[in-house]
Amino acid sequence: MLLVEDDEEDYLLTRKLLRSNTDTTFEVTWARTFEDAVEELKNPYHAVLVDYRLGAHSGLDLIEAALAIGFTAPMILLTGRGDHNVDVQAMKLGAADYLVKDQLTPQLMERVIRHSIERRAAREVQKGSALALSKSEEQYRQIVEATSDGIVKTDLEARIVFVNRRFAEMLGYEPRDMVGSGIFTFMGVASKLEAARSFEQLARGGRVALDGVFRHRDGSDIWCNIAGTPLVDAEGRHLGNLGVIRDETERRKLHSQLMVSDRMASVGTLAAGVAHEINNPLAAVIANLDVIADAVTKLLDTDQSLHGLGIQEDFKEPLDDAREAAYRVRLIVRDLKLFSRSPVEDPKAPVNVDTIMESSLRMAWNEIRHRARLVKSYGCKVGVHVNEARLGQVFLNLLVNAAQAIPEGRAEHNEIRVTTHVDGEHVIIEVTDTGPGIPPEILGRIFDAFFTTKAVGVGTGLGLAISQRLVSDMLGELTVVSEVGKGTTFRVRIPVTSEARDEVIASVAPPTLVTRRGRLLVVDDDTLIVRGMVRVLSKEHEVVAVTAAREALALCVANEKFDLILCDLMMPEMTGMELHAELLQAAPDQADRMIFVTGGAFTAAARQFLSESLKEHLEKPFDPRNLRAIVQRYLR
Repeated sequence: MLLVEDDEEDYLLTRKLLRSNTDTTFEVTWARTFEDAVEELKNPYHAVLVDYRLGAHSGLDLIEAALAIGFTAPMILLTGRGDHNVDVQAMKLGAADYLVKDQLTPQLMERVIRHSIERRAAREVQKGSALALSKSEEQYRQIVEATSDGIVKTDLEARIVFVNRRFAEMLGYEPRDMVGSGIFTFMGVASKLEAARSFEQLARGGRVALDGVFRHRDGSDIWCNIAGTPLVDAEGRHLGNLGVIRDETERRKLHSQLMVSDRMASVGTLAAGVAHEINNPLAAVIANLDVIADAVTKLLDTDQSLHGLGIQEDFKEPLDDAREAAYRVRLIVRDLKLFSRSPVEDPKAPVNVDTIMESSLRMAWNEIRHRARLVKSYGCKVGVHVNEARLGQVFLNLLVNAAQAIPEGRAEHNEIRVTTHVDGEHVIIEVTDTGPGIPPEILGRIFDAFFTTKAVGVGTGLGLAISQRLVSDMLGELTVVSEVGKGTTFRVRIPVTSEARDEVIASVAPPTLVTRRGRLLVVDDDTLIVRGMVRVLSKEHEVVAVTAAREALALCVANEKFDLILCDLMMPEMTGMELHAELLQAAPDQADRMIFVTGGAFTAAARQFLSESLKEHLEKPFDPRNLRAIVQRYLR
């Protein structure tokens, strides 16, 4: 092998790939410049790998130079990011193939190089006369039958003269079934037009390289890369055409899956930002509703004559309903934040399975409520050590699948049952529906990526495949039991680890007595939050409020003393993290008294700060009673 590469690191990496996990041993010679490569082309090589960028020259220049001096070994272009125009141009100039650097694997390089050599040998065979071609037919056939690419030979009317077994199998036929048919009859409608134009180019003696869609015998589409070459005899007469077809379907599926993953990551980032923006005004709503509700309750308790004036019905009950609705929004936002986290952002920790299932049910409720009655049976008294967001994603996928298996409109006749229990060293979670069940012939395929029985636009076929992978990452198992006409049960089995054996304990109810009156500093750039927190805390404590971290820093540097500093994490100009760092230098005693209030740590720096810092933080929207309880705990 001759490897033409001007970057030493890329050369070493490519050489390593050539020598790793391959069936063929390559002896590699390195040419670092265009001039060195031209000199090396005077020597015999089996193949040449040439980088597209070679200083002042390009790999295309080298391909042209090789053809000019009669170099016959296959030349394969290496491109950085898979520029389709460059690749097509290289094929037109005479390159045997091309490889994209960031997609290289030892197996891919082995296959492309070997096939390029084989195709070169096949083309050499075809250069002879028709008689020579006939005599070497058996050798030629052995070569083309051994390749993993499809090969098809057509006459001047685009009728198939020969296909290798690989191409026939690619489309679900026997070779004899395809011979004599027009090549265009096996192509998709859109691809026929482009292929017809390419066929005209072949008739003029040019080569073609294009992407097209062939139609499988079962009706499915097979995405392919097609390289076409005219076949000529010794006198240069056009005898027909040779096509080399590479199946690109799996690569396209992988590309599609990566696009879906990237889109979901973007949606997650958007959801985290939206949750943060909702949390600030929602925290103010909850705090002020709590203050008003407490005031109305005290008014009714102190003046019994007001009961007959309808205050209970006109004020207290609507306020209680509004508080309940606000708390429901709070749960929805919390669930949204849960499902927007990535595995990197949210490391594994002991979690309560029943709590995660409740969050998932709230997310899926709109799908469930029109289709089935929901029955819950929780019996999981231990935690599991997993990534909370990923487990929630699995539960959500299973719940949505169960709901969508049942038609809308007959909820009272159908049921979705969720159960959790402990079985020895494992937690078992089951999601059962009374839908139509899964036929045996497709039951074994439901965990395959992109396999779906849903209508176009309803599902991607990735939900169960991703769920199974996530459960496997948790050292667990996802299985299914289904019977046509009786419904389906998905079962998640996750091991209980020694770190997660203790039962999750509910938070203790906040005390009602104030230990002492303290001096508090509230720092938040949202004035609604500031006013709400002042109203909640000012009856029991002296509260100083500012809307900028620099104002808080100035107060502390001026030797103002506070028993507790309640500080927003994310603020413009100076964040709560930066304020904490400044106070550590200027007033360390005040830095030790900081509690962070956050509507969502959606930046990498904020997440790292909260995970590494020992400082307590309170999530917005907070329960005003919990806020009072935390303040009292610190003052004690």
